[in-house]
Amino acid sequence: MTSPSKLSPLITDTRRVILEYLLGTDANAVTLSEHLRINISAIRGHLDVLELAGLVSSSFEHATRGRPKRLYSLTPQARNLFPQQTASIISTLLQILVQSFETKTFNSLIRQVVTSLWQQILPSKPSGSLQDRLDSVVDALDNFGFYASLELIADQFAIVVRNDVFRLALVTLPSEQIARFQQEFWNRLSRLVGEIRVKRTDLPEPSQHGFRVLVEERRK
Repeated sequence: MTSPSKLSPLITDTRRVILEYLLGTDANAVTLSEHLRINISAIRGHLDVLELAGLVSSSFEHATRGRPKRLYSLTPQARNLFPQQTASIISTLLQILVQSFETKTFNSLIRQVVTSLWQQILPSKPSGSLQDRLDSVVDALDNFGFYASLELIADQFAIVVRNDVFRLALVTLPSEQIARFQQEFWNRLSRLVGEIRVKRTDLPEPSQHGFRVLVEERRK
C-alpha cells in the first residue's frame, strides 16, 4: 500500500519508502541501507530529516558485540499519516444504532455522546466576559482539531470552524440524524458559555470550507 497523500512535501520517494518500511518494524540505518540499496550516509541524512520533523524517533539497540546501534521507529504522528478506517467503523456502528433504536432512544444517545464529547473538549466551564468565555471555547475547539477562530461580524460573535472533525463519522447517517447531532452539539454551548443563542451556518463563499456558529447573547 502506498503512503497517503497527506505526507508533507519533505517526504521524498526515498523517505516515503523508509516510513513504509518502519511501519512494519523498527530498524537501524544499516538494515534500511541494505533494504533500499542506498549508501548508509544518505540513509542517515534522510533519517535525520525525518527525526527533526517528528516522524521518526531513535533509541540505542544494545548488541552482544560491537557498539550499540541506533534503532529508528515511527512516531504516533507518522502513523497517523497512513490510512485509517476509524471513521468507517464509527459510521457503521452509528448506522446500526439508527436501525436498532427508536428515534426517541437514539436522540437520547446523541445527547449522551454530545455531553461526553464536550467534557473531553472543555473539562471546566469558562468564566469572564462573553468574549473571554468564547475565547476559551475556541481555544478548546482548536486543540480538539476543529481549526476554530473567533470573529466579530456586525456586532455579533461567530465561531468559524474550518475542519469538521465529525464529518467522516457522520456522513453515512440520514440527513435528519446529522442535523440532529449538529444541533445538539452546538446548542450545548448555551450551557457552557451562559445565556446565549447559537445558529450554525455555512460560510458564504463556495470557495470557503467549513461553517460558522453565530452567537447571540440573550437579553435579560
